[in-house]
Amino acid sequence: PDYETARAELESQRIMAEHMDHLLERALELRELGLRSAQEADEAEHDSKTAHLNLAAYQRRLSAVRSTGEAGRFKLVAPASGTVASVSVDAGEAVGMSEPFLSIFDGKRYWLDVALPERVANTFSIGSTVSLAGSAGKGTVVAIDPTVDARLQSVRIKIELPSSTSWRLGQLVNLSLDAAGQENNLIIPAQAIVRINGVDCVFIDTGSGFRRAEVSVLTRSREDAVLSGGVSSGDQVAVSGLAALKNLAEGV
Repeated sequence: PDYETARAELESQRIMAEHMDHLLERALELRELGLRSAQEADEAEHDSKTAHLNLAAYQRRLSAVRSTGEAGRFKLVAPASGTVASVSVDAGEAVGMSEPFLSIFDGKRYWLDVALPERVANTFSIGSTVSLAGSAGKGTVVAIDPTVDARLQSVRIKIELPSSTSWRLGQLVNLSLDAAGQENNLIIPAQAIVRINGVDCVFIDTGSGFRRAEVSVLTRSREDAVLSGGVSSGDQVAVSGLAALKNLAEGV
């Protein structure tokens, strides 16, 4: 019904535009004969242009929809050629007017979606670069989400991938962050980090025992964690017996 109503409105706008053109033509003729003022002719021209703008707007609304001749079934026409990258609705789900429900990839630019801890994301800005495994080119930060994921305390960043490398939709990409000062960062086993009173800590081997040190974790994976402070190059950190060390540190 909405489609048929829109088609009827389009036809109505088409008739209106033709009518306004006729009135404009008549107004210009009468102005030449001195029977209409210049203001009246200008108003007729304005009405004609407005009618054509309304007609164009209705045509754009229906340009992506084609009737299949079957009740309740329509053919959708994309504004550009490409590959369907994602569909955000399920079969049978209602879609509102002008509501996007799928995205099309035109094959020209690939973007990488990355979730970074807030403190790491704060070191980046639009135009910052990242290194990509298997690619000689650099990725470039093109968008930074202004909001923080409340559950994960992370920020989503979009990185444009270099065109010099062949990419695939949905591909997982290993990257390293070209953040300022990262030469002072250290990588340790992720399992060495424990939480004590809400603070990330490690236990450093002093030779005669272990010393607890608070650390600042920039980012971590399943295997490794990148620290910006708290340990020094050459420090040996405990990766086993952590439960006992944590109990001692907490006085349990």
